[in-house]
Amino acid sequence: MNPSADIPFRRVPAGQALAWWGEGWKSFLRAPLSWTGMSLAMLVLLLVLRALPLGGLLSQWLSLPLFALGAVFAAFLHKRWTQARTITPQGIPVEPEVEGTFSESAQYWKTRIGPLLLASVLVLVLGGAFGAVLVLGLGALFGVGLASMGALSHLMTPGAGMMAGVGAMAGGMFTLMLLALLAIFLVSVAFWFVNTLVVLGGVQPWDAIRLSFKAGFANFGAILLFTLLLIPIGFVAMIPFGLGLLVLLPVISGASYASYQDVFGTPVQPGAAANQPPSYAS
Repeated sequence: MNPSADIPFRRVPAGQALAWWGEGWKSFLRAPLSWTGMSLAMLVLLLVLRALPLGGLLSQWLSLPLFALGAVFAAFLHKRWTQARTITPQGIPVEPEVEGTFSESAQYWKTRIGPLLLASVLVLVLGGAFGAVLVLGLGALFGVGLASMGALSHLMTPGAGMMAGVGAMAGGMFTLMLLALLAIFLVSVAFWFVNTLVVLGGVQPWDAIRLSFKAGFANFGAILLFTLLLIPIGFVAMIPFGLGLLVLLPVISGASYASYQDVFGTPVQPGAAANQPPSYAS
């Protein structure tokens, strides 16, 4: 039986975003070579897909399932670390055995690929529709459309009118860009937990979207802080020819699992078989 969409969740302080980043970094350090290889394969796959007809749409559709694999890997690495912690005497560094963890994670991930693909379709459709309505609605509310039309008429006028038109058009485009960024952020809040709910919780796609919406906006502060930190971190990761993404993507995957565990308290059980969905904590 699949978990109900009425699964309780917690509201965590905004500062927990820092803990999510920290857990993501720890997850990367537990298996840096495996993480780097998986990130490289993911980036190459997405680049190849983008070269195909409708490749941009195809890569967006597959991005959620691919990132879900990262969350699963982080979950199983955490499971191995927890097991090692219980048998390691205090004062001795924990060194969990991670051999076979990726294959175990991939085996479990494959059992959820169908629901993940369906969830990704729903996210694309709903996210795109919401973003379009928000940008167009707020744009109309602030008169961006009318201002752009007025700016266009000024552009057709020589002299000072043309300069005024350039300024007005630039202002209108900047406003639309800000509205688009707002839409992207709100969509990310709404769908923050979708992939982890589907792949780790065994929740059906539509129920995962509904539950993610409620839990995401209930923890708006933490997700906002996480996103604000992601902007400069992502910029730094892109500087050395984008090579920093090989580290950033694993960290985000580990942070995604950490946020799910923090809000829902439903980690993969240490003794669970790889082909069985993890049970919910009571």
